[in-house]
Amino acid sequence: MNKSEQLYCDLKEQLVSCEPGSSFLTVRSIMDDFAVSQATVSSAIQRLTEEGLLRRNGRRCMEVTEAVLRYRQGAKPVYCLAVPRWPSEYYNMIEQCFMAQTEQLGYELEVVRYDWRERVPHELKLAKVDGLVIVSSATITGKDVSDMDALGIPYVIFGRFLPGLALHSVSNDEEYTGALAAHHLFELGHRKLAVLHSEPEDEGMIARTKGFRQFAELHSCSVEVIECGVQNGEDAVKKSYLFLKNFFQKSEWQFTAMFVLSDSTAFSVYQACYECGISIPDRLSVVSCGEAWNLAYRAPALTSIGIDHSRLVKESIRLLKQRNSGQFEHVQLKAELTVRASTTRWCL
Repeated sequence: MNKSEQLYCDLKEQLVSCEPGSSFLTVRSIMDDFAVSQATVSSAIQRLTEEGLLRRNGRRCMEVTEAVLRYRQGAKPVYCLAVPRWPSEYYNMIEQCFMAQTEQLGYELEVVRYDWRERVPHELKLAKVDGLVIVSSATITGKDVSDMDALGIPYVIFGRFLPGLALHSVSNDEEYTGALAAHHLFELGHRKLAVLHSEPEDEGMIARTKGFRQFAELHSCSVEVIECGVQNGEDAVKKSYLFLKNFFQKSEWQFTAMFVLSDSTAFSVYQACYECGISIPDRLSVVSCGEAWNLAYRAPALTSIGIDHSRLVKESIRLLKQRNSGQFEHVQLKAELTVRASTTRWCL
Protein backbone atom coordinates (compact mmCIF):
# COMPACT_ATOMS: atom_id res chain seq x y z
CA MET A 1 0.00 0.00 0.00
CA ASN A 2 1.50 3.36 -1.05
CA LYS A 3 1.51 6.50 1.10
CA SER A 4 -1.54 8.04 -0.57
CA GLU A 5 -3.61 4.88 -0.11
CA GLN A 6 -2.49 4.50 3.52
CA LEU A 7 -3.31 8.12 4.30
CA TYR A 8 -6.72 7.76 2.67
CA CYS A 9 -7.51 4.75 4.87
CA ASP A 10 -6.27 6.48 8.04
CA LEU A 11 -8.27 9.65 7.37
CA LYS A 12 -11.39 7.66 6.54
CA GLU A 13 -11.10 5.83 9.87
CA GLN A 14 -10.88 9.18 11.67
CA LEU A 15 -13.84 10.56 9.74
CA VAL A 16 -16.16 7.80 10.93
CA SER A 17 -15.81 9.00 14.54
CA CYS A 18 -16.47 12.66 13.63
CA GLU A 19 -19.87 14.31 13.92
CA PRO A 20 -21.56 15.46 10.70
CA GLY A 21 -21.16 19.20 10.21
CA SER A 22 -17.95 19.43 12.21
CA SER A 23 -14.72 20.79 10.75
CA PHE A 24 -12.07 18.31 9.71
CA LEU A 25 -8.29 18.56 9.84
CA THR A 26 -6.59 21.15 7.65
CA VAL A 27 -4.16 20.14 4.93
CA ARG A 28 -1.27 21.59 6.94
CA SER A 29 -2.17 19.71 10.12
CA ILE A 30 -2.48 16.43 8.17
CA MET A 31 0.92 17.02 6.59
CA ASP A 32 2.46 17.58 10.05
CA ASP A 33 0.64 14.72 11.81
CA PHE A 34 1.38 12.07 9.16
CA ALA A 35 4.67 13.43 7.81
CA VAL A 36 3.51 13.39 4.20
CA SER A 37 3.66 15.84 1.32
CA GLN A 38 0.92 18.22 0.26
CA ALA A 39 0.40 16.22 -2.96
CA THR A 40 -0.24 13.06 -0.93
CA VAL A 41 -2.74 14.89 1.30
CA SER A 42 -4.50 16.45 -1.70
CA SER A 43 -4.90 13.05 -3.36
CA ALA A 44 -6.45 11.48 -0.24
CA ILE A 45 -8.73 14.47 0.41
CA GLN A 46 -9.93 14.40 -3.18
CA ARG A 47 -10.98 10.75 -2.87
CA LEU A 48 -12.85 11.40 0.38
CA THR A 49 -14.58 14.39 -1.21
CA GLU A 50 -15.58 12.39 -4.29
CA GLU A 51 -17.02 9.72 -2.01
CA GLY A 52 -19.14 12.35 -0.27
CA LEU A 53 -17.54 12.03 3.17
CA LEU A 54 -16.06 15.53 3.08
CA ARG A 55 -17.15 18.81 1.50
CA ARG A 56 -15.43 22.14 1.23
CA ASN A 57 -16.62 24.92 3.51
CA GLY A 58 -14.71 27.97 2.40
CA ARG A 59 -11.25 27.99 0.87
CA ARG A 60 -9.37 25.90 3.39
CA CYS A 61 -11.88 24.36 5.75
CA MET A 62 -13.25 20.84 5.17
CA GLU A 63 -16.59 19.82 6.69
CA VAL A 64 -17.67 16.28 7.64
CA THR A 65 -20.87 15.13 5.91
CA GLU A 66 -23.70 12.88 7.12
CA ALA A 67 -22.36 10.08 4.92
CA VAL A 68 -19.99 9.10 7.77
CA LEU A 69 -23.01 7.79 9.71
CA ARG A 70 -23.25 4.91 7.24
CA TYR A 71 -20.04 3.48 8.68
CA ARG A 72 -21.19 3.49 12.31
CA GLN A 73 -21.99 0.25 14.08
CA GLY A 74 -25.66 -0.69 13.59
CA ALA A 75 -26.08 1.50 10.50
CA LYS A 76 -28.45 0.28 7.78
CA PRO A 77 -26.80 -1.44 4.80
CA VAL A 78 -26.41 0.74 1.72
CA TYR A 79 -27.57 -0.88 -1.51
CA CYS A 80 -26.94 0.57 -4.93
CA LEU A 81 -29.41 0.27 -7.81
CA ALA A 82 -27.55 0.48 -11.13
CA VAL A 83 -29.83 1.38 -14.07
CA PRO A 84 -28.93 2.04 -17.73
CA ARG A 85 -28.90 5.74 -18.63
CA TRP A 86 -31.94 5.54 -20.87
CA PRO A 87 -35.32 7.38 -20.86
CA SER A 88 -37.69 4.66 -19.68
CA GLU A 89 -40.86 4.60 -17.59
CA TYR A 90 -39.94 1.05 -16.64
CA TYR A 91 -36.59 2.05 -15.14
CA ASN A 92 -38.24 4.91 -13.25
CA MET A 93 -40.84 2.50 -11.88
CA ILE A 94 -38.15 0.09 -10.66
CA GLU A 95 -36.35 2.93 -8.89
CA GLN A 96 -39.58 3.98 -7.18
CA CYS A 97 -40.26 0.39 -6.06
CA PHE A 98 -36.83 0.11 -4.42
CA MET A 99 -37.19 3.54 -2.83
CA ALA A 100 -40.65 2.71 -1.45
CA GLN A 101 -39.37 -0.28 0.53
CA THR A 102 -36.29 1.23 2.18
CA GLU A 103 -37.94 1.55 5.59
CA GLN A 104 -39.80 -1.76 5.51
CA LEU A 105 -36.77 -3.80 4.46
CA GLY A 106 -34.22 -1.72 6.39
CA TYR A 107 -31.72 -0.36 3.88
CA GLU A 108 -30.54 2.90 2.33
CA LEU A 109 -30.63 3.30 -1.43
CA GLU A 110 -28.19 4.86 -3.86
CA VAL A 111 -29.05 5.04 -7.56
CA VAL A 112 -26.44 5.23 -10.30
CA ARG A 113 -27.02 5.35 -14.05
CA TYR A 114 -24.46 3.77 -16.32
CA ASP A 115 -23.93 3.91 -20.08
CA TRP A 116 -26.64 1.77 -21.70
CA ARG A 117 -24.08 0.57 -24.27
CA GLU A 118 -22.29 -1.26 -21.44
CA ARG A 119 -23.80 -4.58 -20.37
CA VAL A 120 -23.15 -3.90 -16.68
CA PRO A 121 -21.47 -1.13 -14.65
CA HIS A 122 -17.75 -1.75 -14.26
CA GLU A 123 -17.04 0.71 -11.43
CA LEU A 124 -18.88 2.43 -8.59
CA LYS A 125 -17.73 5.82 -7.31
CA LEU A 126 -19.66 5.72 -4.05
CA ALA A 127 -18.49 6.11 -0.47
CA LYS A 128 -20.08 2.89 0.77
CA VAL A 129 -21.94 0.09 -0.98
CA ASP A 130 -22.96 -3.11 0.79
CA GLY A 131 -24.75 -4.65 -2.17
CA LEU A 132 -25.55 -3.98 -5.81
CA VAL A 133 -28.72 -4.55 -7.85
CA ILE A 134 -28.05 -4.34 -11.58
CA VAL A 135 -30.75 -3.72 -14.17
CA SER A 136 -29.46 -4.82 -17.57
CA SER A 137 -31.15 -5.57 -20.89
CA ALA A 138 -28.01 -6.78 -22.67
CA THR A 139 -26.56 -10.29 -22.92
CA ILE A 140 -24.23 -10.82 -19.95
CA THR A 141 -20.97 -12.64 -20.65
CA GLY A 142 -18.49 -14.50 -18.48
CA LYS A 143 -16.20 -11.46 -18.62
CA ASP A 144 -19.01 -9.28 -17.23
CA VAL A 145 -19.38 -11.70 -14.33
CA SER A 146 -15.63 -11.48 -13.66
CA ASP A 147 -15.80 -7.67 -13.75
CA MET A 148 -18.71 -7.62 -11.30
CA ASP A 149 -16.99 -10.12 -9.01
CA ALA A 150 -13.95 -7.80 -8.99
CA LEU A 151 -16.08 -5.06 -7.36
CA GLY A 152 -15.93 -7.15 -4.20
CA ILE A 153 -19.57 -6.73 -3.12
CA PRO A 154 -22.67 -8.97 -3.33
CA TYR A 155 -24.80 -8.32 -6.40
CA VAL A 156 -28.05 -9.40 -8.05
CA ILE A 157 -29.12 -9.13 -11.69
CA PHE A 158 -32.65 -7.70 -11.71
CA GLY A 159 -35.24 -8.64 -14.34
CA ARG A 160 -33.19 -11.39 -16.00
CA PHE A 161 -33.29 -15.18 -15.67
CA LEU A 162 -29.65 -16.33 -15.87
CA PRO A 163 -29.43 -19.93 -14.62
CA GLY A 164 -26.23 -20.63 -16.55
CA LEU A 165 -24.16 -18.00 -14.72
CA ALA A 166 -22.61 -18.05 -11.24
CA LEU A 167 -24.60 -15.12 -9.87
CA HIS A 168 -27.95 -14.25 -8.30
CA SER A 169 -30.83 -13.25 -10.57
CA VAL A 170 -34.49 -12.33 -10.01
CA SER A 171 -37.01 -12.06 -12.79
CA ASN A 172 -40.50 -12.48 -14.11
CA ASP A 173 -41.26 -15.84 -15.77
CA GLU A 174 -41.40 -14.38 -19.28
CA GLU A 175 -42.57 -17.52 -21.13
CA TYR A 176 -45.43 -17.88 -18.67
CA THR A 177 -46.34 -14.24 -19.28
CA GLY A 178 -46.59 -14.84 -23.03
CA ALA A 179 -48.63 -18.01 -22.56
CA LEU A 180 -50.98 -16.21 -20.15
CA ALA A 181 -51.62 -13.47 -22.74
CA ALA A 182 -52.43 -16.03 -25.43
CA HIS A 183 -54.67 -17.97 -23.04
CA HIS A 184 -56.67 -14.84 -22.18
CA LEU A 185 -57.25 -14.00 -25.84
CA PHE A 186 -58.06 -17.61 -26.70
CA GLU A 187 -60.67 -17.74 -23.93
CA LEU A 188 -62.29 -14.66 -25.48
CA GLY A 189 -62.65 -16.47 -28.82
CA HIS A 190 -59.72 -14.93 -30.71
CA ARG A 191 -57.97 -17.31 -33.11
CA LYS A 192 -55.98 -14.88 -35.26
CA LEU A 193 -53.38 -13.23 -33.06
CA ALA A 194 -50.46 -10.84 -33.38
CA VAL A 195 -47.48 -10.04 -31.16
CA LEU A 196 -45.84 -6.62 -31.39
CA HIS A 197 -42.07 -6.13 -31.05
CA SER A 198 -41.93 -2.40 -30.34
CA GLU A 199 -38.62 -2.15 -28.45
CA PRO A 200 -35.06 -3.41 -29.06
CA GLU A 201 -34.97 -7.20 -28.92
CA ASP A 202 -33.78 -8.76 -25.68
CA GLU A 203 -34.02 -12.11 -23.91
CA GLY A 204 -37.28 -11.17 -22.18
CA MET A 205 -38.96 -10.25 -25.47
CA ILE A 206 -37.83 -13.52 -27.05
CA ALA A 207 -39.14 -15.55 -24.10
CA ARG A 208 -42.53 -13.78 -24.04
CA THR A 209 -42.96 -14.33 -27.75
CA LYS A 210 -42.00 -18.00 -27.37
CA GLY A 211 -44.58 -18.59 -24.64
CA PHE A 212 -47.25 -16.75 -26.61
CA ARG A 213 -46.60 -18.69 -29.81
CA GLN A 214 -46.37 -22.06 -28.10
CA PHE A 215 -49.78 -21.69 -26.47
CA ALA A 216 -51.29 -20.37 -29.71
CA GLU A 217 -49.92 -23.25 -31.79
CA LEU A 218 -51.15 -25.84 -29.30
CA HIS A 219 -54.64 -24.37 -29.66
CA SER A 220 -54.59 -23.96 -33.44
CA CYS A 221 -54.32 -20.16 -33.39
CA SER A 222 -52.34 -18.23 -36.00
CA VAL A 223 -49.72 -15.72 -34.83
CA GLU A 224 -48.29 -12.82 -36.82
CA VAL A 225 -45.10 -11.28 -35.41
CA ILE A 226 -44.92 -7.55 -36.15
CA GLU A 227 -41.39 -6.15 -36.04
CA CYS A 228 -41.19 -2.37 -35.66
CA GLY A 229 -37.41 -2.45 -36.12
CA VAL A 230 -36.59 -0.35 -33.05
CA GLN A 231 -32.87 -0.30 -32.27
CA ASN A 232 -30.98 0.67 -29.12
CA GLY A 233 -30.76 4.44 -28.78
CA GLU A 234 -33.95 5.13 -30.78
CA ASP A 235 -37.24 6.59 -29.54
CA ALA A 236 -39.30 3.40 -29.24
CA VAL A 237 -42.65 5.14 -28.78
CA LYS A 238 -42.28 7.38 -31.82
CA LYS A 239 -40.80 4.77 -34.14
CA SER A 240 -43.35 2.08 -33.27
CA TYR A 241 -46.21 4.58 -33.72
CA LEU A 242 -45.00 5.60 -37.19
CA PHE A 243 -44.45 1.96 -38.17
CA LEU A 244 -47.90 0.86 -36.97
CA LYS A 245 -49.71 3.74 -38.62
CA ASN A 246 -48.13 2.82 -41.95
CA PHE A 247 -48.77 -0.88 -41.29
CA PHE A 248 -52.49 -0.42 -40.62
CA GLN A 249 -52.92 1.84 -43.63
CA LYS A 250 -51.13 -0.33 -46.17
CA SER A 251 -51.50 -3.94 -44.94
CA GLU A 252 -54.47 -6.26 -45.26
CA TRP A 253 -54.17 -7.49 -41.71
CA GLN A 254 -56.46 -10.25 -40.46
CA PHE A 255 -55.69 -10.65 -36.75
CA THR A 256 -58.29 -9.67 -34.15
CA ALA A 257 -56.07 -9.36 -31.06
CA MET A 258 -52.58 -8.08 -30.32
CA PHE A 259 -50.10 -8.76 -27.53
CA VAL A 260 -47.85 -5.72 -26.94
CA LEU A 261 -44.60 -6.82 -25.30
CA SER A 262 -43.99 -3.50 -23.52
CA ASP A 263 -46.51 -1.24 -21.78
CA SER A 264 -44.28 1.78 -22.46
CA THR A 265 -45.11 1.55 -26.18
CA ALA A 266 -48.79 0.61 -25.80
CA PHE A 267 -49.63 4.28 -26.43
CA SER A 268 -48.18 3.82 -29.92
CA VAL A 269 -50.81 1.17 -30.64
CA TYR A 270 -53.63 3.32 -29.27
CA GLN A 271 -52.60 6.39 -31.25
CA ALA A 272 -52.06 4.50 -34.50
CA CYS A 273 -55.41 2.73 -34.15
CA TYR A 274 -57.20 6.01 -33.41
CA GLU A 275 -55.75 7.75 -36.46
CA CYS A 276 -56.54 4.76 -38.70
CA GLY A 277 -60.14 4.41 -37.47
CA ILE A 278 -59.58 1.07 -35.71
CA SER A 279 -61.76 0.65 -32.64
CA ILE A 280 -60.27 -0.90 -29.49
CA PRO A 281 -61.50 -3.46 -28.45
CA ASP A 282 -64.33 -3.94 -30.99
CA ARG A 283 -62.04 -4.39 -33.99
CA LEU A 284 -58.77 -5.10 -32.17
CA SER A 285 -58.32 -6.40 -28.63
CA VAL A 286 -55.06 -5.31 -27.02
CA VAL A 287 -53.23 -6.84 -24.06
CA SER A 288 -49.89 -5.51 -22.83
CA CYS A 289 -46.99 -6.83 -20.80
CA GLY A 290 -46.20 -4.65 -17.79
CA GLU A 291 -47.94 -2.84 -14.98
CA ALA A 292 -47.28 0.88 -15.37
CA TRP A 293 -49.37 3.02 -13.03
CA ASN A 294 -51.31 4.72 -15.84
CA LEU A 295 -52.65 1.65 -17.67
CA ALA A 296 -56.02 1.92 -15.93
CA TYR A 297 -56.35 5.52 -17.13
CA ARG A 298 -56.00 4.85 -20.85
CA ALA A 299 -59.11 5.05 -23.01
CA PRO A 300 -60.05 2.25 -22.99
CA ALA A 301 -58.26 1.00 -19.89
CA LEU A 302 -55.51 -1.41 -20.93
CA THR A 303 -55.65 -5.11 -20.07
CA SER A 304 -52.20 -6.08 -18.83
CA ILE A 305 -50.07 -8.93 -17.56
CA GLY A 306 -47.70 -7.68 -14.93
CA ILE A 307 -45.89 -8.64 -11.80
CA ASP A 308 -45.91 -6.97 -8.44
CA HIS A 309 -42.38 -5.54 -8.60
CA SER A 310 -42.33 -5.12 -4.84
CA ARG A 311 -41.97 -8.93 -4.72
CA LEU A 312 -38.94 -8.75 -7.01
CA VAL A 313 -37.46 -6.04 -4.79
CA LYS A 314 -37.94 -8.19 -1.67
CA GLU A 315 -36.28 -11.16 -3.35
CA SER A 316 -33.35 -8.98 -4.45
CA ILE A 317 -32.77 -7.63 -0.94
CA ARG A 318 -33.09 -11.13 0.55
CA LEU A 319 -30.36 -12.41 -1.77
CA LEU A 320 -28.06 -9.48 -0.93
CA LYS A 321 -28.46 -10.07 2.81
CA GLN A 322 -27.91 -13.81 2.89
CA ARG A 323 -24.28 -13.66 1.63
CA ASN A 324 -23.99 -17.42 1.01
CA SER A 325 -20.69 -17.68 -0.83
CA GLY A 326 -20.78 -20.05 -3.79
CA GLN A 327 -24.55 -20.66 -3.57
CA PHE A 328 -26.55 -18.87 -6.24
CA GLU A 329 -30.31 -18.53 -6.71
CA HIS A 330 -32.23 -17.74 -9.88
CA VAL A 331 -35.68 -16.62 -8.75
CA GLN A 332 -38.60 -16.50 -11.17
CA LEU A 333 -42.02 -15.13 -10.19
CA LYS A 334 -45.33 -15.60 -12.00
CA ALA A 335 -47.11 -12.58 -13.46
CA GLU A 336 -50.84 -11.94 -13.04
CA LEU A 337 -53.51 -10.90 -15.53
CA THR A 338 -55.51 -7.73 -14.91
CA VAL A 339 -58.51 -7.60 -17.24
CA ARG A 340 -59.63 -4.13 -18.24
CA ALA A 341 -61.58 -2.67 -21.15
CA SER A 342 -59.10 -3.13 -24.03
CA THR A 343 -59.95 -6.81 -24.59
CA THR A 344 -63.37 -8.25 -25.42
CA ARG A 345 -64.99 -11.40 -26.75
CA TRP A 346 -64.64 -11.97 -30.49
CA CYS A 347 -67.78 -13.16 -32.20
CA LEU A 348 -67.54 -14.57 -35.74
